Amino acid sequence: MLKPFSRSLAAAGLTLSVALGGLAATTTEARADNDNLRNFLGAAAGLVILGSILENRHDNRRYHGHAPVTRHVAPAPVPHRLTAPSACYHQFRGPNNLHLRGYSAHCMYTHAPRRAALPDRCLDRVFTYQGWRQVYDAQCLYRHGWVRS
Repeated sequence: MLKPFSRSLAAAGLTLSVALGGLAATTTEARADNDNLRNFLGAAAGLVILGSILENRHDNRRYHGHAPVTRHVAPAPVPHRLTAPSACYHQFRGPNNLHLRGYSAHCMYTHAPRRAALPDRCLDRVFTYQGWRQVYDAQCLYRHGWVRS
């Protein structure tokens, strides 16, 4: 942080010493008129400009304004790939007023688009009036990302 300040201070000191040295070396009489003041200020301004050029010539920073604003664009919604066919959805009835809603395992194996993604933990074996059936529990499939078509 002090490095740019010290360079500026050195450049100003150099400018002042050269300007004062030039005035002290003259052998003319001391007179206070506008020509000498104008010459002194012109020389001082020239040395300041020269000092700033020498100071900034190794400065490789480029200023191109503010960074561009980037906006996050949400991707378009992807159609759900885990879709269970509605034709496989049944309400199974068993003894003791047992009602189970689910998907027939046989139907899901033949009609589901991604049967390899069917979770094994959702597969149940239930006893109905038609005998033992393998059924995918509907709530379990919903929890694992499946939706009904």
